[in-house]
Amino acid sequence: MPHFEVDELRDFAREALVGIGLDDAGAEVAAGCLVEANLRGVDSHGVLRLLQYHRSVSSGEVNPRPSVEVIRSAGPTALVDAGGGYGFVPALRAMEAAVELAGVHGIGLVGVRNSHHYGMAAPYAERATAAGLIGVAMTNTGPVMAPAGVTRPIVGNNPIAFAVPRRPPAAAIVLDMALSGTAFGRIRLAAAEGRPIPLGWAHDAAGEPTTDAAAALAASLLAPMGGHKGYGLSVIVEVLTGILTGSPFGRESDAHRHLAGGVGHLFIVVRPDLFVEREVFEESVESWVRELKSAPARPGAEVLLPGEIEQRTRAERLVTGVPVSVELARQLESLAKALGLATRLPAG
Repeated sequence: MPHFEVDELRDFAREALVGIGLDDAGAEVAAGCLVEANLRGVDSHGVLRLLQYHRSVSSGEVNPRPSVEVIRSAGPTALVDAGGGYGFVPALRAMEAAVELAGVHGIGLVGVRNSHHYGMAAPYAERATAAGLIGVAMTNTGPVMAPAGVTRPIVGNNPIAFAVPRRPPAAAIVLDMALSGTAFGRIRLAAAEGRPIPLGWAHDAAGEPTTDAAAALAASLLAPMGGHKGYGLSVIVEVLTGILTGSPFGRESDAHRHLAGGVGHLFIVVRPDLFVEREVFEESVESWVRELKSAPARPGAEVLLPGEIEQRTRAERLVTGVPVSVELARQLESLAKALGLATRLPAG
């Protein structure tokens, strides 16, 4: 696959988002988040999403220039209204507020209502670790998943991200997971590239397992991670993000098609010294890491921390560039032509 320089790809994404209708500041933040996902190897949440955003905004289903404001604040909590726009700017604003509140109260709990897709969840949780704090980020999505035996989507894949700080220069421990067997964006990417998907990722319209990415897209029916466990977690996250923030939930939620805003997010930040001394916390984390890393393993096997694969991929892609399939590059070039962009996709 061709590889693209990170700065050039980010510039392209920003110009495309402005062409789609976002203001300069919103486009800057969103482009940074999309390319960050590509850097980490989470390409399903990268520049591929420009195609989807163009469709949603051009059809009048997402507000490209919302007014984002804090509408409620009490003690260690706050609520941000995203105004029906994409979730990138309000999510960052909410996490920054949660970090500030945790500095004062020991914990910060900030919700976002009336939002849309906010990309990869991990970078928001990691904002807390930059301040030496524990971060949690979660969101609901439109219904794309159902438990075994159900033929219509009834819950979202509702991703959750956790980030735990470590002593510098060690990278944070980061877990970012959707509650389906895979993120729907990976199926979308496979469909765009004409690839089959692994069995167990999704069902077809009859509720049967399928390897056909197009059939999975048509049915919009993902399989839950861990069967009933993934389904149960998704139900709870729907309560915490959709219902608790006063956003659409269940069948009414949609991260791409709801002009007033179709999903909610929740951000939690915890100061480690809330319960133990910071030195005790830090040493205990490092002790736990050493224990994990020293676990007996077969030759050639390695114990990896949550997020370590993405961190290694990021370091590699900063040097080698971001790989983009020929088919996706072609679609992005077509988008650039449709938007009349002066900035075009750089040669890979």
